Amino acid sequence: MADKVKSGMYRYDDLDYITDEPKFAGGLEMPDEAYYKALDMGMITDLPGNGRLAYSHDFYVAMYKKLESGMGSVEAYESLGFDTKVTGVEKAYQAAKRAREKAAANKLYTVDPSSYDGSIPPEEMMKLADLSKEELIAYLQARNYYLEELVEAQKKTRSVLADILTSSKAKR
Repeated sequence: MADKVKSGMYRYDDLDYITDEPKFAGGLEMPDEAYYKALDMGMITDLPGNGRLAYSHDFYVAMYKKLESGMGSVEAYESLGFDTKVTGVEKAYQAAKRAREKAAANKLYTVDPSSYDGSIPPEEMMKLADLSKEELIAYLQARNYYLEELVEAQKKTRSVLADILTSSKAKR
């Protein structure tokens, strides 16, 4: 009898035991081992089925940077963790084409302040990531929004000091 394992990557029978056909929690087939590196690196956001892949925004940015550095489509695709022997070279060419289209439409490097956590102090943020100029501006905008909201919240909060009696005379 199969071991009882709690993991989102297996299909369970009625008795909650693993069956022999691994599946993702949503019922999708397990991807080939060639996709594990790309999944771990966050290059794929979804596996909609029929051999299709949904790439992340970070994938397109990294793909375009590699293409601009002089790599070919297949070479750049493989350097991002994909095995073209499994996926086929056509996926590499299509991914490169989409990365170039997004760059031409100026959709690759758009930086949104809402994607940054403004509660993190600048010193810690600089340790976490090597930010480009645009990313730094977006982070500082997020930080500014956070601090403005914090000041507004403090204005509306009654001070603890207001509750403390400052006179030794008893109230009449």
